[in-house]
Amino acid sequence: MQRYDCAMSWHAHSGEVYSVEFSYDENSVYSIGEDGKFIQWNIHKSGVKVSECAVQSDAIGPFVLSGYSGYKQVQVPHGRLFAFDSEGHCVLTCSSTGGIIHKLTNTERAMEPCLSLGGHRAPVVTVDWCTAMDCGTCLTASMDGRIKLTTLLAHKP
Repeated sequence: MQRYDCAMSWHAHSGEVYSVEFSYDENSVYSIGEDGKFIQWNIHKSGVKVSECAVQSDAIGPFVLSGYSGYKQVQVPHGRLFAFDSEGHCVLTCSSTGGIIHKLTNTERAMEPCLSLGGHRAPVVTVDWCTAMDCGTCLTASMDGRIKLTTLLAHKP
């Protein structure tokens, strides 16, 4: 690569944008910001908001790890804070004890929690989701240096 052109730019959040990602079909961009909002943007019209909803406070940080004798570690977000399934119907977010899978509902423009992937003793600060065939693999990583790999089986109607 030798050069670049900025195709579009817009003001997305009040405060920092913590994480951004294309939708599964690449027609939208999703972002999470310091303002606690999960926003879907139209990629074909700069700055046009498609939907907006609040996320749980422990999904965006700052992440806090407390210990004995008043030990306290604070980490600002710098990893991937959300990840989609292959069809864009669900999104995995961080939480204080694991990952949370939410179902995206278009009618209400909301994220409905549907499965908690617990097992961490420290706040989860980054996530990923790989889907292949009939199962998915979720990765959650926490402030205490642990990575957890969880396999999901698809629900067959």
